[in-house]
Amino acid sequence: MRLFFTTIFALLFCAAGAQQVRLSGTVTDSKGSPLSSVSIVVTELSRGIVSKENGSFELLLEAGRYTLRTSSVNHRSPLIPITIYNDTTIQIIMEDDHSQQLSGVVVQAKIKDRAEEVMRTLVAKKDSITAAAGPHSVQLYVKATRQDSAQAAARRLRRQQSRNAPLPDDLKGMQLTEVLLQLDVQGSKLKEQRLGVKSTGNAKNLFYLSATEGNFDFYKNQIKVPGLAPTPFVSPVSSAGLVAYKFKTIKTVRRGKHRIYTIKVEPRQLTNATVEGEITVSDSAWAILHTRFRFPEYHLQEYNFFEVEQDYRFVNETAWMLQKQTFRYSVKGARNTISGHTEIHYSGYQLNRKFPDRYFGQEVSSTAATAYEQDTSFWTTARLAPLNNREARLVRHTDSLNTFMQSDQYLDSLERQINRITWQKLGLFGQSFWARKKERYWHLPSLVSLYQPVAFGGSRINVAFAFKKTAKSRKDIFLDNNISYGIRNNDINGFIKLRRTYNPFNRGYYEISGGRAFQAITEGDAWINMIKRNNIYLNNYLQVAHGLELVNGLMLHTELETAFRRSVAGYRTGHLVDSVFGNVLDNNFAVAFAPYNALYGQVKLQYTPFQRFRREPREKVILGSKWPTFYALWRKGIPGTLNSKVSFDFIEYGAEQHLNLGLMGLGKYTVKSGSFVRRPELRLIDYQFQRRGDPFLFLNPHKSFQALDSTFALFSRYVEGHYVHEFNGLFLNKIPLLKRLQLREMGGAGFLIAPERNLRYAELFAGVERAFQSPFNPLDKFKVGIYVVGSMANQFHNPVQLKVGFTTWDKRRNRWF
Repeated sequence: MRLFFTTIFALLFCAAGAQQVRLSGTVTDSKGSPLSSVSIVVTELSRGIVSKENGSFELLLEAGRYTLRTSSVNHRSPLIPITIYNDTTIQIIMEDDHSQQLSGVVVQAKIKDRAEEVMRTLVAKKDSITAAAGPHSVQLYVKATRQDSAQAAARRLRRQQSRNAPLPDDLKGMQLTEVLLQLDVQGSKLKEQRLGVKSTGNAKNLFYLSATEGNFDFYKNQIKVPGLAPTPFVSPVSSAGLVAYKFKTIKTVRRGKHRIYTIKVEPRQLTNATVEGEITVSDSAWAILHTRFRFPEYHLQEYNFFEVEQDYRFVNETAWMLQKQTFRYSVKGARNTISGHTEIHYSGYQLNRKFPDRYFGQEVSSTAATAYEQDTSFWTTARLAPLNNREARLVRHTDSLNTFMQSDQYLDSLERQINRITWQKLGLFGQSFWARKKERYWHLPSLVSLYQPVAFGGSRINVAFAFKKTAKSRKDIFLDNNISYGIRNNDINGFIKLRRTYNPFNRGYYEISGGRAFQAITEGDAWINMIKRNNIYLNNYLQVAHGLELVNGLMLHTELETAFRRSVAGYRTGHLVDSVFGNVLDNNFAVAFAPYNALYGQVKLQYTPFQRFRREPREKVILGSKWPTFYALWRKGIPGTLNSKVSFDFIEYGAEQHLNLGLMGLGKYTVKSGSFVRRPELRLIDYQFQRRGDPFLFLNPHKSFQALDSTFALFSRYVEGHYVHEFNGLFLNKIPLLKRLQLREMGGAGFLIAPERNLRYAELFAGVERAFQSPFNPLDKFKVGIYVVGSMANQFHNPVQLKVGFTTWDKRRNRWF
């Protein structure tokens, strides 16, 4: 066990020394005045720091001997040997270098590259550059296009050929969206209003249709673009960037007494979340004129390539502001390639504005009610960049096509095509029916889905049916049902569920469901327990549920359920599982109990403070919060009513939060505590179980413990917590071979305190993961990992375990499941 924790500690924190001491001090010139932006590099470690405004600096080093190399404009750069064994304070005096201050023309064999000097000066002056604009407003015209490869487009067109007039070959697979929005900015706060939105094709996978998708301001220390990658990137125009990047002048243009430098920017070898490209800087204003940077594929969740290019201009003789921003991105799959291009043009700057108090709140974006209905004259005026020939032809073709597609003649033909019964639909894909005028849609299952070979009690004949209706108001109704017949036991199971969204903005819904089904007593348990007969019971139930956001961030969920519970001890079952897993299955018999009725009520209140959101004309899009989500849950067994035999009260409360720790990676914690405050009549099915760890699989670490030796119930107060951290290459990317393999490291911990069992349990885990692209859709990704798990407990001892795990990428939430 000691060896395990030593290994884990070394894996997660290998960058930190075992005995670190603090080296601090100040940097001054020969007259004793403090010097800022002086680079201090430890030559043996190839890393360092930049002195602050008051000349101070601080480094954490292991005890030993080092050589410090200092560098500053117009000062000599001495090498300073130093030996430290404990915390040490020194003073560095920089002598003037008069050779750099001579005027006139000097002919020399080798000219010193001023790239680092220019970047240090830019970093020192960036605060005054960004402060010049103050709170401001600007109008953005966004033109986003995407082109699928001809192969993918052809497949899609073959599926839709009856619904669309044929496109010219060079327009196949092309999508275009235009957006006009007003953006107000005050420091790190922003608020936008989208005035016009026009889409030709599917805009779902286009990048940057809203300023809420990220901020590519390289004057900031970190570039945070949640729509692109969860990990922020180190900006070259920052103190950390002076250490993380190498700079080289590739072009110098003289304009009078001043020069314009184009500087190549490359990450140093042992770095992680960095960009690569070039930046153009003027030494007259010490401002950025142009940038072009590529982002590393390793950190891109959906793309293989991503690049941003920016142009700045001097606005109102006051501040240097963005004039144009361009994004280029692509993703290459086994069968098709998707490439995208987004242009953003900035105009109408209003600088140093005074916004009303509380103008910037949780609503960071809104879309005008008329935004999606703007006509051609609006877009003719709004376009700050003309459409190219292909884009203009696509718009004309689509506009004329939309006129045709809105005609009753076309819509009737489309309805007939969808409703046409074919053997392919019946046999493989399922048969759909569409009632256009009533806005209703049905779907029947395919023949191959009718047979369910693996189920409790043997194979079953299964029939499913679904119906959905979505109105223009975004209100919808969804009906899902299933019925199955068990061949061995001649029994019928099934369910029906009706869900209605009646308030899309406040996420108001109600749900009615009922059915008869086999269910697990310890749902989500290790697979070895899930296949046991003693984990199954028969549930007949009827449930109603309702949810509504009372105020922004405060959600109320309520449920009422009546159930008739039965044992499955009398069911006939096969012996395949016993023959295959007989050596590890013990007591593999169904639990026998007398049937009984049960009535339950549940209330859950959930609150996320300062929840940011975007308001669409008919719905609300949640953008997240920097605060945790808190919740409280009360579940009650109601005795007597409907002959209910259960009586208990269970209360649970907790919190969870996603943490963006910058270059250190991403974390998420969950903590909760629960107990039965009363339990006069508590049945087995209503116990609160702690699930055992799976022998081979790495389970969801926020919902399960990986190394618990058994599954057990808890009745009194317990406290549990989970934490998972994704380092996103923070350590492994410093090893060239592992960086090429695109491996990612993760780690985490969990704990459980259960006084009634006198149990104190803690676990620690670490793993190496690799993300892969789906062979079916290049925008889909999945992740495979190998994990080491160790645990400590006062009641049992577990060996160190090796496990494997699998998860997929959630494109809607922009994070791994």
